[in-house]
Amino acid sequence: MPKMLQIDGGRVTNPKILSPMEVVATCRQRGQLVVQFSARHAYNPATLQALNEACKIAENCLQVRFFGHDGTPFDASVLRHLPDASDVAVDCLSMIVHEEEIGLLPKLKRLRLGVFKLSRPDFLHTIDVGRLEQLSLAENHKRNIDLSPLARCGSLTELFIQGHSKGIEVLAALPCLRKLTLSCYAKKHPLNFIEAIPNLRELTLLLGGRENLNDLSSTTIEMLQIVRVRGLSTLGDLSRLPSLAALSIEDQLQLLKLDLCSAKLLRLRLRNCKRLAEISGLEAQDRLQELFTYGVALDLNTLRDRDWPLATRSVRLVSGNRKWNEDTKVRLAARGLGEDSSGWW
Repeated sequence: MPKMLQIDGGRVTNPKILSPMEVVATCRQRGQLVVQFSARHAYNPATLQALNEACKIAENCLQVRFFGHDGTPFDASVLRHLPDASDVAVDCLSMIVHEEEIGLLPKLKRLRLGVFKLSRPDFLHTIDVGRLEQLSLAENHKRNIDLSPLARCGSLTELFIQGHSKGIEVLAALPCLRKLTLSCYAKKHPLNFIEAIPNLRELTLLLGGRENLNDLSSTTIEMLQIVRVRGLSTLGDLSRLPSLAALSIEDQLQLLKLDLCSAKLLRLRLRNCKRLAEISGLEAQDRLQELFTYGVALDLNTLRDRDWPLATRSVRLVSGNRKWNEDTKVRLAARGLGEDSSGWW
């Protein structure tokens, strides 16, 4: 059977013809596939029905996405042609009509929602959130979605929230939540609810702003990523995160010093923290397996030449000098420190 799917970056965009069996075979080969449509003229009932046949078999390996639509409203009533879709993205849209159709999808388990002009604070009340395993809520122009229905998300394992905060404290009661991303989370809202999330393993703080993380505590978080949080000048005492094993800090221009004295890390990544000149407690990181630095004010020569623990297998130090970088890579590899990183970030 000749291949008709044009795949770019794991996505098939605006396919004119769909073979359900080819879509399923591709999902099985790649593990994950997104079939997406950017305009109303790009799909019709026949196309969506063929895609639905693939959804019956591929299930969670196949995401159906509607995005763009050139600023015109996306009519969610077309979702009636996709009763077997379990992974649906309706995002990067300006407007939507008949948005209640999303909640009528009988097999929905994974949802990405991002409609800028959708002003429905009660939107989550229109969905059987108890069936959701993954949920992404991008910001709208009012950032006003009420999160309190998420208290019924007994199966939710991954959650992304951008800008919304009303009712966020209900996340503390979610038994299966393991991965949480808070984007554009205003500094006036505290982080202390996170401590009560019973099985949270990964936390990402993206954008937004706050001076410190003093109100962040958790006995379960193993991975913390901090990206472009405006004004952040200190992480404070990391004994508040006793299980922390992987720390990634990116684009933090106010961070001058990092205190690791109370941490026992396996992996550390520092990127574009241009004023970060000191790490205290690095000498005590005897479990450290991987280190990556780029765009920092640390003494890279000292880092390159120091005695690393026996556990360390990958050290990547990147400066603005290409010759230094190449020489450092050779030196570290000769010491057995040149293995590729695990890719956890």
